[in-house]
Amino acid sequence: MEKKEDSNHIQHLIDYLWNRSAHQVVVLADANVQALYPHYLSPLAASFDCHTMVVPAGEASKTLDQAEKIWRELLDRQYGKDVVMVNFGGGMICDLGGFVAATYKRGVRCVNVPTTLLAMIDAAYGGKTGVDVDHVKNCVGVIRQPDLVVPADVAFLQTLPVEELKSGFGELVKYAVLFSENLFTELESMPALTAAQIRPEWIAKCVYFKESVVALDPEDRNERRVLNFGHTYGHAWESYCAALGRPVPHGVAVAIGMLYESRRLAQLGTMPQEDAQRIERLVRRHFNVPEWDETVMKQLNPYLFQDKKNEADKVVFVEIHRIGGLFYKEV
Repeated sequence: MEKKEDSNHIQHLIDYLWNRSAHQVVVLADANVQALYPHYLSPLAASFDCHTMVVPAGEASKTLDQAEKIWRELLDRQYGKDVVMVNFGGGMICDLGGFVAATYKRGVRCVNVPTTLLAMIDAAYGGKTGVDVDHVKNCVGVIRQPDLVVPADVAFLQTLPVEELKSGFGELVKYAVLFSENLFTELESMPALTAAQIRPEWIAKCVYFKESVVALDPEDRNERRVLNFGHTYGHAWESYCAALGRPVPHGVAVAIGMLYESRRLAQLGTMPQEDAQRIERLVRRHFNVPEWDETVMKQLNPYLFQDKKNEADKVVFVEIHRIGGLFYKEV
């Protein structure tokens, strides 16, 4: 059932657009979000020349072919450099729409309206945009900060499928592992993973942590790479499963990646065994973890060597020393 639009969130967006003399607005949504919330952004149409584009839901839409379809529709409708792209959806829409906005007419303004937990705490922020090629994650893209991210409307989480809620939770665990043992302990004590259990203050903490790191390294060349913890194995697993026709949500793959990367760090003596075991227990409680034998690892190798962090033909892993070991003042 569609919920009524949240007037505070929508007014925040309308005020932003008015204050920047916006005239033409293009809303990009996936089919699932558009079906659930066809009227959520309808107040925009009362104030602006507003057009909605809908793409199929899922990571399979994050391609150059799909980006080209959107570019061509923008051209056909004769949108100029003053158009504003409003990306209404989860991580895929933020990535795809951000990439289209960053490249159309060499860059137009872009706003993210996140509707999934993963987008609310991660994908909508930081300016990483892009598409997949041959199932290799995000291998074509640019970094361009969104002009605005509308604050999280947690009511969206009530209609989020369980696997998508888990996907966001995987990234939530990542931020706890990196920056806050207190947050990690709270996640350990959570009785069940439901939308009602997700606290708005957890979302705010993750956004603060991410924006703090991005401010230090907006181009992802140094400090920001810590945010890729779990992503070396995670992206490889996500790409491998997509190639098999069995796609895995991004945050679920990251959670599995964190388990195996933590185990690797403990074996190297970089992370205490106790911390690696805590991470493994939390991940196994909420995710189905595949057992990777030598055969699976060999099949992951081609994707590991495509990872964006790699240097000098070497696979690069993020190294952390303990849960919450990166210091940022908590909010």
